[in-house]
Amino acid sequence: MSRGVHAFHPFVLFLYYVGAAALVMLYKHPVFLLVGAIIFILFNYQLDKGKALKNWFKMLIILTGFFLLINPLINHRGTHILFYFHHNPIMLEAVIQGLILALSIFTLIVLFASYNHVITADKFLFLFAKWLPQWALLTMLSMRFVPLLRRRLKEIEVVQKGKGLSVIEGKLKERAKNGILLVQILLTWSLEDAIQTADSMAARGYGVKKRSKYTPYKLKGKDLLAIIYILALFTIALFGWWLGDGVLSIYPILETMSIQGREWFYLFLYFIYLSSPLLIEGREGIRWHFWKRSM
Repeated sequence: MSRGVHAFHPFVLFLYYVGAAALVMLYKHPVFLLVGAIIFILFNYQLDKGKALKNWFKMLIILTGFFLLINPLINHRGTHILFYFHHNPIMLEAVIQGLILALSIFTLIVLFASYNHVITADKFLFLFAKWLPQWALLTMLSMRFVPLLRRRLKEIEVVQKGKGLSVIEGKLKERAKNGILLVQILLTWSLEDAIQTADSMAARGYGVKKRSKYTPYKLKGKDLLAIIYILALFTIALFGWWLGDGVLSIYPILETMSIQGREWFYLFLYFIYLSSPLLIEGREGIRWHFWKRSM
């Protein structure tokens, strides 16, 4: 039996992720983005103890560090000079802009780290297979092959390392030669698997006539309430962004980063919207805890 966010209709979950990604991209304020990042980190920890997030850890560090460093080095607009680096001024405005870019990328990656855990392959196909069957199937195959190719490449590397072939040790020419061999084996393996899959689909009559399917997902009363809830919060939050709240103005005059006046209201809405699955999972965890104690 599905519990927590998994008990909701796939359309509700997909609608939440679309709205959450839109709000993260629209609200360009360090405080808003930091709140969103903390919420999504906690949500990932609730789902799988942060296992999916660990796979993105290196990319998170590289991308956030890149934007934090590169923007102050190439952007010299502004009026607040912090110091000089090789005769180039490092501006406070550029540092803050780099921080906002880094937090935006960080928050989006952390958000989508939980996406595959919440919206599984069958839910994704259920949503889009009826309207865009070829696109949905191609997207799912592409998403499946990324981790599959990584796993196969590790297996091939282990086998080849046992034969004395390595892409880490040795001369550059030898490592390049071994790397090309690994990729060649990987492509051959993948093509053979694709041919077997195509033969299997043809043997089962795929594409001969209209496909029938079993749809275990039906919109319930709580799903309709959740859709109204998501659309209402998102609309109000979007109106706040249109008013200019939640967006830190950097040029031509640098605003203070403190939250003031009406922004507190939209920060609260922003928090409520993004933390909805976190609160749902937390409620289920508390109910499960007391249920076990009562047994």
